[in-house]
Amino acid sequence: MIVAEFDLEKLRTLSPSFGIKPVSEFPPMYEDIAVILDESVAASAVEALIRQTGGKTVTDVRLFDVYRDEKIGAGKKSLAYSLTYQAEKTLTDADAAAIRNKIVKRLEHTVGAKLRS
Repeated sequence: MIVAEFDLEKLRTLSPSFGIKPVSEFPPMYEDIAVILDESVAASAVEALIRQTGGKTVTDVRLFDVYRDEKIGAGKKSLAYSLTYQAEKTLTDADAAAIRNKIVKRLEHTVGAKLRS
């Protein structure tokens, strides 16, 4: 048998420090992109560029596929990422397209990536 006594008023004044995040009232938007780039480019570097370019709006980046085939070119690979966008408003398709275009341009200029169609 265990007995405990809690000071409820004191507990109410404490702020939790274990990572509780409020749920946004605005829905997230999900999108997948795939880019073709040189085999030497690390997937972690691409993910870091995506996060950096997307800023606070890109809340999650997950690599879900690595594809290699001579159809995409010798010494090349395709990396496919699942992206989650979240903002303090409901995002439109145009908002998502603007974020995606900004990310793709940054990847093109920085690591020579091409958007895979």
